[in-house]
Order: sequence, then C-alpha cells, then structure tokens
Amino acid sequence: MKEWDAMAAGTGDRLQRIGAGPARDALMPLLVLADDSEAQVRSYYQQGELFALCGDDGLVMGVTLAISNSDGGVELKAVAVVPVLQGRGVGQRMMKLVLAELRAAGVRRVTVGTSSSGIGQLAFYQKTGFRLWKIERDFFSEERGYPEGSQENGILLRDLVWMDQAL
Repeated sequence: MKEWDAMAAGTGDRLQRIGAGPARDALMPLLVLADDSEAQVRSYYQQGELFALCGDDGLVMGVTLAISNSDGGVELKAVAVVPVLQGRGVGQRMMKLVLAELRAAGVRRVTVGTSSSGIGQLAFYQKTGFRLWKIERDFFSEERGYPEGSQENGILLRDLVWMDQAL
C-alpha cells in the first residue's frame, strides 16, 4: 500500500493507493457492495487505481476503483463505504479526495455508472458533482451475472445510468 499525503480537512482520514495483487483480495467484501455481481467485480478489481480511505486507526472506511478509459478519462468502477459508516459523510470526503487526486494527475473527465433503481446512489453522485449523461438499457442481465428479477428499492434492476463530471 502506498499512502498518499492527501488528508481530509478537519479529519485524520487518509487516502491510500492499493496496488494490484493480493492486498486487493482483502477488500473484495467492500467492492462487492458496489456491484451486485461478484463475477463482474472479479473481472475488473485488479485493474486501475484502487483508492482506500482510512481513518486515524488505519482501518479502511471506503474504497474507490478508478479505471482509465480509451477517451483519456477515468471510470469509477466501484465506490463503496463500510455499511456502518454510510450516511456520515465518509463517501463524500472520499470522493472529494479521489477527484482531487485524479485532477492533479491530469484527468479531465470522470464517469460512473449505477443502477436506475439505486435511488441513494443517484443522489450521492449528484451531490458530489456528477450529472446525468446517458442510459444503457437492459444492462443488468443474467449474462452479466445479475440474477433475473433482482430488485433495489422495490424497482427491477434493469438499466444502467451513466453520469459524468468534468474536472
């Protein structure tokens, strides 16, 4: 793990980069919170830059997996916060630090995809500066590892909503 000097203002939170390899395996339970298909997560979790937000005690509070794409931007493939810490601003602090690191690295555009039934996720991303971009219909299929009839918030898991943010 490479620790960054990035610190959240007024907190002891630290953003760390977790290199590809076995260290990422320990974070699989957290990564799966961001994607209901473990098969999908396993197909990409060793790629890109994995950022972990750690507290004063060194424990991981949340993770963000950022993967470069062909247009020179970055896709946030997974963003997750430890369940007992959700709703306490941890995700917003983590997103602020990650976006600052990406901006400093010269990234100019960040995208993220989430389920159209993920009401909380849609609100979270908009609160952190993302805007609706496009919809990929029928993305959440059995072929991609999502069980038929899956629901979130009482809504069928079907369409992927893409959002983006200029840095």
